[in-house]
Amino acid sequence: MFKRAKRMAALLTAAAMALTLTACFGSGDNAGQGGKSAETTVTADKSGKETVRMIIPGLSENSTVDPVSGLETKSLGEFQDFLNAKIPDYNIEILTIAWDGWIQSMEAMLTAGEADMGIFTNQEAVPSWYMDLTPYLEKDEEINLNNLSDLFIDPAVYYTRYKSFNHPEESGNIYGLPLTIACNMITYDSQLFKEWGVEEPNEEMTFSQLVDLAEKMTGTNPVTGKKNYGAFIFHEWAEWYALSYDVAKPFTSDTMNISELDMDEYVESIKTSPEAKAWFTDFIRLVDCCNEAVATGDGADNWLTEDNDTAINFDCNNQTKAYMQYVYAGDSSTTDRYKAVMIPEGTYGASFPEFFRLAIAKNAKNPDAAWEVIKDMVTNKEIIDFYLTNYARDKITCLKDSSGMTMMDYEINQKRLDYQQKNMFTTDDYWYWRTAMQTIDNQLLSKQYTADQAVDAYYNEVKTWVENIKRQSGDSL
Repeated sequence: MFKRAKRMAALLTAAAMALTLTACFGSGDNAGQGGKSAETTVTADKSGKETVRMIIPGLSENSTVDPVSGLETKSLGEFQDFLNAKIPDYNIEILTIAWDGWIQSMEAMLTAGEADMGIFTNQEAVPSWYMDLTPYLEKDEEINLNNLSDLFIDPAVYYTRYKSFNHPEESGNIYGLPLTIACNMITYDSQLFKEWGVEEPNEEMTFSQLVDLAEKMTGTNPVTGKKNYGAFIFHEWAEWYALSYDVAKPFTSDTMNISELDMDEYVESIKTSPEAKAWFTDFIRLVDCCNEAVATGDGADNWLTEDNDTAINFDCNNQTKAYMQYVYAGDSSTTDRYKAVMIPEGTYGASFPEFFRLAIAKNAKNPDAAWEVIKDMVTNKEIIDFYLTNYARDKITCLKDSSGMTMMDYEINQKRLDYQQKNMFTTDDYWYWRTAMQTIDNQLLSKQYTADQAVDAYYNEVKTWVENIKRQSGDSL
């Protein structure tokens, strides 16, 4: 933990003051997630410590036990107590919201001044939520612009600087420091592969070869006589698989002026892109391997059970966490049958840069205190380890030096961290193509397009997105 500066005498005076703020947040749905849905009182404690209120989504008021894996998830209170023990100079209060709709809830609470700290991932609106941390990083002796690369893995450092076509004037600002990063995996049922006599997936295979395996295992199981599906895919996160085909490539800019985006290179080329055609062709093949209910997000209800009927689960955003529950629980009966492979990378990588960053709210009561808490939370291995192993098991650390962290005792986590360092897709904006890809993938899940039609629709969606940003910025089309 960083060495603390001496407490100012003014804080002793604050001990006698009753600084009471009421923060009413949440809803009935959030309460069901364990969030504080009643009024929350924020005070300076008797020792004069400044209170720092932070929002961490997805926590529960009570500890819970997963009925299948038997793994316990600690309560919000246990995390709060742990933080206060590790960061004793401040009175830390944790607030929580449900993950469902968390972006809207976070924005509402921050705007209302109900928290001093929050998180963000890739939201382009963060300049209106959070303070630019650059002034702190320019003068702090412990975390600063000169040592970020010593503390965090290279992709995490790259993505600390805000870049967006929507807010080019904010380019280069740093609104948060990395706490964790998502690292999703494709999972498969090795028992079904044995029954079909098909080679199991491995990390030398391309995405197209994984689709080939799924096609081989769609039909009647030769051993059980039951209907099997070669694959399941979900709309969330599916757009990132296009990187395995080099459908999108990196774009870099210091100014993020949309006029710098070469239309021929990044937009017009889509019309005749063999990479886009290949991706949409394989996506259609993959959907044909799924249960008919895939268009509505269903069709893999028996995944990770004895009665599973699906060979490969491409719903990596949801299933990575479920799979890691069994890893952390030491449930070898499940992990011996169900296995994971990393996502096949393309020329420019394949990994979605979903960093979870801690940030200081624009309406923070004491931003200096929040800065000190952030510094500890993003660099203290014990804090990060506690959070990852109890609340965010699908994610991994962003620290360059992860030695001594219990989560790294698992070989799979070391592999995930290595993968992120080597395969991160680094670009200054991906929304110009990502939004369009999400739209087209959703249409393909309901079998609305052929591959050629999908390419045309994708081109039109990307072009429309870029033209809209140009109009907003005042650029001529």
